[in-house]
Amino acid sequence: MSAAAQVVQAPAAAALHPRALPLVQVLRAVAALSVAFLHITQQAGVFVGRPGEPAYGWLRPLPWDAGVDVFFVISGFVMVWSSMRLFGRRDAARLFLGRRIARIVPLYWAMTSLLVAVALVSPHAISDGLESIRYVVASYLFIPVQRPDGFIQPVFRLGWTLNYEMLFYAIFALFIRLQARVAVPWVVATIVVLAGIGRVLRPASPALAFWTDSIVLEFAFGVLLATLALSGARLTPAPRLLLVFAALALLVVSDRLPELPRGLAYGVPCTLLMAAAVLAPVRPIRSRWTEFWVLLGDASYALYLVHPFPMRAFEIVWLRLGWTGPAAVLAYIASAVVATIVAAFALHRWLERPATAATRRLLHA
Repeated sequence: MSAAAQVVQAPAAAALHPRALPLVQVLRAVAALSVAFLHITQQAGVFVGRPGEPAYGWLRPLPWDAGVDVFFVISGFVMVWSSMRLFGRRDAARLFLGRRIARIVPLYWAMTSLLVAVALVSPHAISDGLESIRYVVASYLFIPVQRPDGFIQPVFRLGWTLNYEMLFYAIFALFIRLQARVAVPWVVATIVVLAGIGRVLRPASPALAFWTDSIVLEFAFGVLLATLALSGARLTPAPRLLLVFAALALLVVSDRLPELPRGLAYGVPCTLLMAAAVLAPVRPIRSRWTEFWVLLGDASYALYLVHPFPMRAFEIVWLRLGWTGPAAVLAYIASAVVATIVAAFALHRWLERPATAATRRLLHA
């Protein structure tokens, strides 16, 4: 029997909420922090005459931007793992989309609205400005639009990843009314076809080119990994440690092979990292240190979205005080990282969670 078919035979004792696998939440936290760390070290480059680049080369031993790719693999995994009770239901698509919208939209719209408000009050306060009403509306609706500089990014730049997330959700919703053994292969096949179209036909439309980028394969990798985990497959510590070392080595090598499609260059090693997490035996959290990382994983979406704000605030302070040099740069990085973590916990506790719960009630999801 294939792994896709076995997905419906998950052990009854296994809790299907993602938090039942604490290492997945830890990986969420690491992924969000890696993206934040990358952007903070790049912002620190202004203090040493390297704007847009890490302040020092040794700050990038790994491609920290691969945190985004980890998120995509996790997303594919979680879609299957957390939806097992929805497969085959007549109202599955409505419930699934309602829950995903409640999870993603409120906080992202809040951040986008904040930037729009700032741009309207002080047009020079943000570097990009507002291109047009169409551009702003597309940003809210998760529609990829190309800016004059050629980048396909919304008003809130980090939202480009959410444009992919919404594509994943739409594909998943198309098939979730089917039984898992049928739906999962169809989801994977659809994603592979999209990536194939992008690779072979290379669509001229910016939106189609965006949606058919090889990065979409990472979602399929996560889906397949979920079928393996739900079939009961588990690894002992030694093989899982080998997976981690192999993943890190591949990330270092792949970062030096720009001709390799990102969906493979980063997608494969990030899938190995995820496999090391999800193929571990399910055990309760045993230390406060682990609990901290699990809690940070819970707040990882808030951390991902909020980090540009403390990053920019500390940059303004450092520039006004004229603090430069290695010690000042490292102090800036440490301060921005700590402030980001604190802000993420606060945002998650007092905005994200209440807004998500209220939206789910509104959508009856």
